[in-house]
Amino acid sequence: MTLAKMSAAPGCLALTAALAAWADEPAQKAKAKPASAVDEKAIMEKYMKAAAPGAEHEKMGKMAGKWKLAVSMWMAPGAPAQKSEGTAEFKPILGGRYLQQEVRGDMNGQTFEGLGVEGFDNVTKERFATWVDNMGTGAMVVRGKCAADAKKCTLKGKVPDAIAGKEVPVTETVTMKDDDSFTFEMQGPGPDGKMFKTLEILYTRQ
Repeated sequence: MTLAKMSAAPGCLALTAALAAWADEPAQKAKAKPASAVDEKAIMEKYMKAAAPGAEHEKMGKMAGKWKLAVSMWMAPGAPAQKSEGTAEFKPILGGRYLQQEVRGDMNGQTFEGLGVEGFDNVTKERFATWVDNMGTGAMVVRGKCAADAKKCTLKGKVPDAIAGKEVPVTETVTMKDDDSFTFEMQGPGPDGKMFKTLEILYTRQ
């Protein structure tokens, strides 16, 4: 029987299909093969690198300790500054990956308590900071890019504003004078929407 006649016979057609499927089976298995051990190792290396503290985290850790705060706050552009004092304690957390700041002070005769967490994201290459306190129920979140050895760093983000009834833009700038002192400045929108300095804090190590 010729090849043409074999392929025309029903039984031979089934046999031919079976042989073709058997021949293609290794290719199908290769396509369905899960990630190899080499791929898994590469993935784990990326996760480990993203989670490893680096130069930026080491610099943040140098701020650990207790600080004295001299606070100046402006409620509106051109308004006189409201002065107060407070204390802060910085401490590295979660293996030095983040820096926690706990602040206590006085605001218009009321006890003020605040908690911040800042860090450097190895994935986005950005610094970030979050802040919550007992004067509200929302969180401020800011981000920005600064070199690990930068003496001045500006982060931008948003904060819930009770007057506006929504989140508004905010900018914060930290200027390092030396290992034992630095200034923190914050800007927010005034009644006309223009940004102005709302807060300045001088930190001095105790």
